[in-house]
Amino acid sequence: MEKREARERVIKLKKVIQQHRYAYHVLDEAQISQEALDSLKHELFLLEEKYPDLVTLDSPTQRVGGAVLEKFEKVFHKTPMLSMEDLFSEEELKEWQEYLTRFLKEDPSPYFAELKIDGLAVSLTYREGVFVLGSTRGDGKQGENVTQNLKTISSIPLRLQNPKSEIRNPKQIINNKSKILNSFEFRYSNFEFPPAELEVRGEVYMDKKDFEAYNASRKKAGEEPYANPRNLAAGSIRQLDPKVAASRPLKFMAYSLVTNIGQRTHQEEHKALHAMGFQTDASARSYQSLHEVVLYWKEMEKKRDSLPFLIDGIVVSVSNVNLFSRLGVVGKSARGMRALKFAGNQATTRVRDIVVQVGRTGAITPVAVLDPVLVGGVTVSRATLHNQDEVQRLGVLIGDTVIIERAGDVIPSVVGVLKEMRSGRERRFHMPKYCPICLSPLARKEKEVVWRCKSKTCRAKLRKNLTHFVSRKAFDMEGVGPKIIDLLLDKNLISGPADLFALTPGDLLSLERFAEKSSRNLVESIHKQKNISLTRFLFSLGIRHIGEETAILLAKQFKSLERVMACSLKELQNVPGVGSVVAQSVAEWFKSAENKKTVQSLLKAGVCIESPAVIQSRAELEGKTFVFTGTFSQILRDKAKELVREHGGAVSESISLHTSFVVAGEKPGSKLAKAKKLGTRIIGEKEFLRMIHIYDSIPH
Repeated sequence: MEKREARERVIKLKKVIQQHRYAYHVLDEAQISQEALDSLKHELFLLEEKYPDLVTLDSPTQRVGGAVLEKFEKVFHKTPMLSMEDLFSEEELKEWQEYLTRFLKEDPSPYFAELKIDGLAVSLTYREGVFVLGSTRGDGKQGENVTQNLKTISSIPLRLQNPKSEIRNPKQIINNKSKILNSFEFRYSNFEFPPAELEVRGEVYMDKKDFEAYNASRKKAGEEPYANPRNLAAGSIRQLDPKVAASRPLKFMAYSLVTNIGQRTHQEEHKALHAMGFQTDASARSYQSLHEVVLYWKEMEKKRDSLPFLIDGIVVSVSNVNLFSRLGVVGKSARGMRALKFAGNQATTRVRDIVVQVGRTGAITPVAVLDPVLVGGVTVSRATLHNQDEVQRLGVLIGDTVIIERAGDVIPSVVGVLKEMRSGRERRFHMPKYCPICLSPLARKEKEVVWRCKSKTCRAKLRKNLTHFVSRKAFDMEGVGPKIIDLLLDKNLISGPADLFALTPGDLLSLERFAEKSSRNLVESIHKQKNISLTRFLFSLGIRHIGEETAILLAKQFKSLERVMACSLKELQNVPGVGSVVAQSVAEWFKSAENKKTVQSLLKAGVCIESPAVIQSRAELEGKTFVFTGTFSQILRDKAKELVREHGGAVSESISLHTSFVVAGEKPGSKLAKAKKLGTRIIGEKEFLRMIHIYDSIPH
C-alpha cells in the first residue's frame, strides 16, 4: 500500500476504532465483536509500524482505555495501567522475541504464560494490609473509584494474609485434598508485613454458568439479557449502588503485583499473590522457550470451551523482573509483554473484487475476493455473499471494509460492512446476465433468490457434480480430488460419473505426474468403491435439497433404488421428515430422461447398491442416540455414524438429556466434559465396535 493510501486508511481506522472502543468500554455496548475490533487495531498497528511518521498522539495505539465516567470520583494511577499489543500467530511471537533480543542484546527468556481472561481490569490498593481503594483502568492514567462495588466480591480479600505464614505452614487443605504449596524463591529480608502500601491488579469476571443463570432470570422477568459475561461484569462494577454489584456473582483473579516486595520473577509474583489470599491462574507457568509457550497456547485453545470462564488468548511476558523493567514502555504497552490471541471467528478485511461461481445445481453465488486475513485459524482470501439479495441487504461494495465470520468448517461469509471506512472510491457489484463459464443466459424462478445456469452441458456444473460424486460422504474415492477431475476433463477422459469406472491405467499415463504405479493405484481406488449403500448413492447424485440426512430417510423408507425412482410425489411427501419442496425436487430429478440415463450408466458400469434391509437392527442401538467426539483409529467417524443409522439408531452433533451414548475417541473435545456433567454414558471406540459386532473382525 502506498503512503498516500496508507495515510487515508490510518485516519479512517483511528476514527472507527475510537467509536467502537467508546461504545464498548464506556457505554458497555458492543456494536461489533471484540474479535473484529482487535482485527482493526492490529491493522492500524501494522500500518503505523510500516510508516512511523503516521503515528499521532491521539492514535488508539498510543492510549489504553476509554474516557472516565463522570459519575465516579477520578483516581490517578501512580503506575499507568498499560494495555498490551496483540499477536495472532507463532511467527509474530518469534518476531517479538527477535526484537527483544536485539533491544536487550541478550536472551530475554524465561517467559511467563497465563490465561487472558475476558473481564474488566481493575487495580486494588492495600494500606497496612487493608483494602482501601479500588479503581478501573480508565484511560490508563486515571480511572474510576469503584471501591464499594469491588468490596462486594468475595474473592477480593478485605485484609491480606501474611505470606510468610505460608512458608512456616505449607500444608493447606484445598478441595478436601492435602496440597503442598511451593515455597517462595525470593527472600523476605527487606519485606515487612503488612507493607505500608501495596497495589494489586487483576480481572473482574463472571463464570459462564453464573452468566447463563443470571440471563435466564432476566428473561423470566421480561428484561433484556446481557450480550456476554464481560459486559455484565463491567456494567456491575460501574453501578453507583453497591447493592447491584453485590447481587451479581462476580469474581476476581489477580495477575500482577505492582509493588515490589522482593520478587525476582513474574512467577514469584503469582506465588506471593496466592499466599496473600488472591485467586490466581492455576494453569500459569514459567517456560524456558517460546516453543513451550506455543504448546501451552495451543493446549489452552483446545480447553477454552471446558474452562468455567471466558478467555480470548494467553498473556506472555518476560518473567525476569529486572529485564522486564529494562525493556520499558512503548506507546500504550510494555515491550516485555504481549497478548497471544486465539484464532477468532471474526476479522475485518477489504473486498478487492466480487466474482461469481457456478455450483453443481447451476446456482450462481457472488463471492468476495479479499485481502487475505486469518479467521478461525485459517487464512481466508474468499468469502461467500450467498446471493444477489444478500449483497443488497448488506450493502457491500467492491473496496469496502467488511467483517468476515468463520465457524468450524463453515464456509467463511461476509456478515457486516463498516460503511464509515469508505473512501468514496468503492464500486457497486452487478449480477451478470450470462453464465461466466458457458455463457448461457441465467434464470431465476419466481419466489427464489438464486440465479441459475440452466445449460445441461456447463463445464462448471459438471466439475462440481463430479467433485461431489467422489467426495467422502458419497463414493469416497481416495485420490480423486478436484485437480484430478480437472485433468480428466481437460483430456476428455470423462464426461460423466460413470466414465470414472471405465478408466484404465493406460488412460492415465498421458496425464502430468502419473506413472505406471500411480495410474494403477488410482484405478484400483475407484473400482474398490463400486459397492455402495443406498444412502450414499442417493447423496452422490447431487439432487438439489438432498443432503446426508434426507438420503438416509429416503433409503429407510423405500429400501431400494428401484422404489425410489418409481415412487410418486405423494409417496415422497408422506415420508416423515421430507417436506414438499424436497419431495418435488426428488420427483423432478428422477423424471428427467437424462438423469435416468446417468443412473443406468452407473449400474451398467458395475456399481452395486446395497439395500439397508440386509442389515438387521440390533437391540443395543435401536432407538438410541449417539454422539461422537475425538478421533478414532479403527473406524472412520462417518462410517460409524452410518452403521448406527443402519442398525436402527440415531446420530446427533450435540449432547442433550436425550443422548444415550457418547463415543469418545482420542483427544475428545468439550462434548466429553458436558457428557460427564449430564451423567451421559460414555463408551470408547472398542466398546462401540463390539456393540455392532464388528470388533472381532478388525485386526488388533
